[in-house]
Amino acid sequence: MFPKLYIVRTPDGSGFPLPSYPSRNHVGLQLLAAIPSTIKLEPQERVHIPTGFAVGVPNGLCGYVVSLPELVLETGLIVMDAPRLVNPEDRAPLFILIQNASRHQVVLRRGQPVAQLVIMPAYQISWNEVIPPSTEENEQTTNPSDILLDEHTVANPKSEHSKREVKPIRERFKVSDE
Repeated sequence: MFPKLYIVRTPDGSGFPLPSYPSRNHVGLQLLAAIPSTIKLEPQERVHIPTGFAVGVPNGLCGYVVSLPELVLETGLIVMDAPRLVNPEDRAPLFILIQNASRHQVVLRRGQPVAQLVIMPAYQISWNEVIPPSTEENEQTTNPSDILLDEHTVANPKSEHSKREVKPIRERFKVSDE
């Protein structure tokens, strides 16, 4: 079963198709330029492009707006703030910040694909802070990955820690279970 997202058309998206996958194996939904008329972008010029809708991403998912590789190669148009995160709480109309990264003028037309929206699982986490014991040996440690070794981790062979027995993390440090 596929997750359902809520989508609301904005006035500039009137008559536009909903974002869709260009092929069966694509994971990015194509976002189209919902501009009222043709725009000419000079080299290095930036513009906010409306997509014609606002989207409601459910909790447990997020969206990433990214450039279309073929558009970048053909025209030099890139999504400036890519990857742009779309959070579950975002409900505003979706705009794409586009820049002409080429050395020539680029024409952008209504309905032209300008970006893609990738929907992915997203998790909120809680931290479990590890407090190293105050020993002379650990005060000399500068690599955090050496400190956070546990019984399931292979020690870095270049590290001085790999020369000694690796103890489970709960035995090496005070671990808060809060």
